[in-house]
Amino acid sequence: MSEPARVLKESYLPLQEEVAPDSQRVRRKSLNLSKSKFPSLVLILLLGYLAVSFGTQFGKLSNMQRDVLSIQQEVQELKQKNTALRQDLQAVQTDAYVEKTAREQLGLIKPGETRVLTVDPGTELQKLEVPTGPTPAAD
Repeated sequence: MSEPARVLKESYLPLQEEVAPDSQRVRRKSLNLSKSKFPSLVLILLLGYLAVSFGTQFGKLSNMQRDVLSIQQEVQELKQKNTALRQDLQAVQTDAYVEKTAREQLGLIKPGETRVLTVDPGTELQKLEVPTGPTPAAD
């Protein structure tokens, strides 16, 4: 090679070496972005959001489960009450219950029966007058 070509070649080499560190610096800056606090901050915020949202959802779920249990218990109580009311209805519809109610609450008696009333001791009784007059005709 001739001398001027060597000079030109040598003059270009330092320029290439100077350009290379700049490109490495740019790469280092991009690597520094990955090492920065931004991705870790985003990750922490994302994890915090997920924790809060899961916590609220689990709270809602436990409240719903508690509500379901209380409603199931209420249904059982209502079923038992319904069964008792059906039994009472069947008892009320019998002739024996109708007769008992007529005797106790209405004071009715069957023909040919005499009604007896009990009086508590110490109760003052009014003197009853015996009706006078013609006796009713017997049939």
